[in-house]
Amino acid sequence: MQEFHSWLGITSIELLIALCAITAGALIQSAAGFGFALISAPILILIDPGLIPVPLTITALLLTALLWRKNHAHTDWRGLRWIYIGNLPGYLLGAAALLLLPIREMALLFGLLTLTVVVLSLSHLHLRPIRRWLLPMGTASSFMGITMAMNGPPIALVYQHAKGATVRGSLASYFFTSNLVMIGLFALMGKLDGRALGQGLALFPGVVAGMALAGPLSRWIDAGRVRHAVLWISALSALAVLVKYL
Repeated sequence: MQEFHSWLGITSIELLIALCAITAGALIQSAAGFGFALISAPILILIDPGLIPVPLTITALLLTALLWRKNHAHTDWRGLRWIYIGNLPGYLLGAAALLLLPIREMALLFGLLTLTVVVLSLSHLHLRPIRRWLLPMGTASSFMGITMAMNGPPIALVYQHAKGATVRGSLASYFFTSNLVMIGLFALMGKLDGRALGQGLALFPGVVAGMALAGPLSRWIDAGRVRHAVLWISALSALAVLVKYL
């Protein structure tokens, strides 16, 4: 067991905390449509910056695949087409940042971008799923996905005023397909090694636990209240990351 944790690069206590963070993120995203990385990523980066972005993206692939299977019938594919076009420059910029920036600068970038997303989400900026917003938010999403496994907030902002079924279907389809693309890019960049794969797989039980808890709780969850809780927790976690690395 000790050799196993040594190979993963984290202790038993750190793995338990990471699993709790994954469970909380999966619970929130299963019930509210987004929030997995917003909840889990800031906690994981405090445990070990190496858990971001590759292992978390591997774990997210399982969650998004399960949610996509459940909700993809209501996907706004016309809107996602523009998001995918906007993704292209974001992937290139994110890959350059991931290869060139050291851990400390990546952590600081993570904290600052997380706080930016929180501020935008709490603002009264009225975004709609039209080309003018879909293209730049697609770029922001892919950049954040490659650098910190947090590709959801820009897309959630665009669809926040859409019908519930459209939100769940579009986000589920986008998260699943973009996670597949990002894992392919990580492999091409040489970032998908045995340890990253092992860490991602070790976090899978948190996804299963979060989705199991979401079922009986979802009808009692107020999406608006959950959304604000996610944003405040994310802000505090991002501040903790900035304090640690500054």
